[in-house]
Amino acid sequence: MALTVKSLFDTPKTERMSARQYIDHPLSERKSDLIEGVFVMASPASYVHENVQSFVLTAMKNYVDARDLGEVMGPNTAYRLSEENVFQPDVSFIRAARVRLARAVYFPGPPDIAVEIVSPSSRHYDEFEKMVNYGRYGVQEYWLINPMDETALFYTRVDGEWMPIPAEKGIVRSQVLDGFWLKMDWIFPPARSKRPSVLEIAQAQGIV
Repeated sequence: MALTVKSLFDTPKTERMSARQYIDHPLSERKSDLIEGVFVMASPASYVHENVQSFVLTAMKNYVDARDLGEVMGPNTAYRLSEENVFQPDVSFIRAARVRLARAVYFPGPPDIAVEIVSPSSRHYDEFEKMVNYGRYGVQEYWLINPMDETALFYTRVDGEWMPIPAEKGIVRSQVLDGFWLKMDWIFPPARSKRPSVLEIAQAQGIV
């Protein structure tokens, strides 16, 4: 009889994979996650998904590198959050003081900022199981960017709860990455508009 669960939190203990088993699995080298002991393989990313992911990664990395604040990582960096949760966010930030903790093929603990670019196959996980566990295991800021409906939600941890970071006058400011901000129109440019160049964004942020 097929096993049916309402969410991955309901996965029986007997059906769960361990973090060590996931990390040792050859397919974990591809974009995937271990969520509540369940190996979840990512579907191939769409063009718009990759476009948004590349923009966020580049903008954040340029800022962090210019200020020597830590490391910004891409979509195949695995964070071992617990014995049953190992996530590979699309973009992530690790403070400079914590970079030394990195192991050969995974980071033992949470990133300081996790960014997920939502896809049709990942939407439920990104908005529920992963959001809960990112908060539970110490991520300080969570960005949830959805190219399908062109929305971007930003959350910070306050007293153990996720609280929204409001965009003021179309600008969202990180609560973790000191001084870093993005215009919402840079993430999803209006129709017939073009996203600024990397140099133009760096100049606006005052890093060149």
